[in-house]
Amino acid sequence: MSNDALKSEILTRLNHAHPHGLGKELLDNYRGEKAVAGMLKSLQDDGLIHDGSVSVDADHEVTLNYPIKLSAKGVEAAKQAEMDKQAQA
Repeated sequence: MSNDALKSEILTRLNHAHPHGLGKELLDNYRGEKAVAGMLKSLQDDGLIHDGSVSVDADHEVTLNYPIKLSAKGVEAAKQAEMDKQAQA
């Protein structure tokens, strides 16, 4: 799974989540929790999830603050990712 595939999967899961967002279940992925946490940090940096969901300390340890929710920009990105996935099928 490429980073784009992981990004698409996370965006899709968040887009189909309960309006209150997702908790630790978001970390369930065969690539591992650290890969998902790193992608969540990238999504936050890009403004696709709410700011403050992911923080990194001085030792580069990632802390997640649940629930994690898409921003308005993230919803649009998730919809685009789903359309791209359907076009490939």
